[in-house]
Amino acid sequence: MPMDKSRYAKNWDEIALKVKSEADWKCQECGRPCRMTGEILFDFIVRMQGEDWPELDWVNHTATSTICEHPTRFVLTVAHLNQDPSDNAPSNLRALCAPCHLRHDAPYRVANSQAKRERAGQLTLLGGAIDG
Repeated sequence: MPMDKSRYAKNWDEIALKVKSEADWKCQECGRPCRMTGEILFDFIVRMQGEDWPELDWVNHTATSTICEHPTRFVLTVAHLNQDPSDNAPSNLRALCAPCHLRHDAPYRVANSQAKRERAGQLTLLGGAIDG
């Protein structure tokens, strides 16, 4: 689900960059190496050459195709562990690759989707049809 920027701190990009840098641009859940902000794919591949990560098989030359075929798997994001974008306490923030972030958010996705619709002014009807 795309993030609603209005719910985040004005300096969110700065906060997120700090979390990612402190994590050394690796997922804090699975350890996957990820692209740095503004890093083009070619430069990421060069930086990753020789990196010991199960998906990156440099010996058999499949690492480059893995990265090129699935570049979003190597995007580092910052998750609010409690799902509250206004809570930027360091203990509530974690650098996660895109797949780990999706797994973390999965249990909250339905509730978050409904809350987002309600914030946008869409009401949820309970109990079926309204008598007229």
